[in-house]
Amino acid sequence: MTRKIMDNHSPERTCVVCREKKDKSDLFRIAKISENNYSFDEKQKMQARAIYVCKTHECIKRISKNKKYSLKIEDLLSMVNLLKKQSKDYLNILKAMKNSEHLAFGINMVMDEIEHIHFLIIAEDISEKNDKKLITKAKELNIPYAHFGNKTQLGEIFNKDEVNVIAIKNKKVARGLVD
Repeated sequence: MTRKIMDNHSPERTCVVCREKKDKSDLFRIAKISENNYSFDEKQKMQARAIYVCKTHECIKRISKNKKYSLKIEDLLSMVNLLKKQSKDYLNILKAMKNSEHLAFGINMVMDEIEHIHFLIIAEDISEKNDKKLITKAKELNIPYAHFGNKTQLGEIFNKDEVNVIAIKNKKVARGLVD
């Protein structure tokens, strides 16, 4: 008789907005209160059916506009505030590194150097087409990424009007930003 060894597997759920599968812990749980009425379940303990949303500004913004899932403004604000607490201050870190050779920015430069990239920071207001292009390539090459800030904020780091994406080329620096 053989025994299957169980690893510490965490359950996966799918974001109702972007349809991406992630660990349950990487998503916000939104419990169904009544038909079309939902409530943010911060502790993930409510005894109710639920939907899940990525812990990103983009997915929260898109769910707030979705008529199928009615969420109170207080719940949306709670999710955004939790995001702010959990996110690193990438902007100040990147400003300090802006003159180093460890950064690449702009979609064309990043795609040209993609084999040497270890972490991507993608603007939250990037076009859907470019977002999908970058995420597809990142997943294909197992490059971690985060959506953070808007194009103008990322552009300010390099004294540009707008920057869609910033890439970290140094493995140690990338690890520090990811962890």
